[in-house]
Amino acid sequence: MTDTTGPHGPARTEDWRALHRIDGPTDPTAARCHLVVGYDRHPASRSALTYAIDLAGRLGGFLHVAHIIDTDDLPIDPDAADWEQAVTGAVEQERHDACTVLEHAPGPWAYYSRLGRPAQLLAGLADTHNAEMIIIGTSRGGLVSLLQRLLGESVSTTLVHHAHRPVLLVPEPRTQ
Repeated sequence: MTDTTGPHGPARTEDWRALHRIDGPTDPTAARCHLVVGYDRHPASRSALTYAIDLAGRLGGFLHVAHIIDTDDLPIDPDAADWEQAVTGAVEQERHDACTVLEHAPGPWAYYSRLGRPAQLLAGLADTHNAEMIIIGTSRGGLVSLLQRLLGESVSTTLVHHAHRPVLLVPEPRTQ
């Protein structure tokens, strides 16, 4: 199921499991290339989005921004009465934050939100649009990132080894 709406999307995303697409305000047919960027609430991901917007503007590219719904979006207690609403709220907040940044994009864009395995969905989106590259933030570091790499679940490692196109890793901003 695809929900295609205006540049700011629906007031609430009711079925957070389904693929949702929000198109930006400009015509995608004018783009000279396509770029795919993964987006979530982490600082490196936000840096990746900012970098991708700038790069797409310089290249005359269409920017495909994808938020893959994962465990970071899920509330801690799955038995809570408002669990579905909490997931919907978290997914909606990601959409709102991304679209707020994308309002300043100089070229065409689309925002996607879907439940699934991030590396596979980003690679699939890039293949679908014959993207020049996939842009993501660097790993978050720490024990969770180490375990993901050891178990073969690291998004960056999986994309670097299995995607059929370049992968650009953008670090989080330095704190001073």
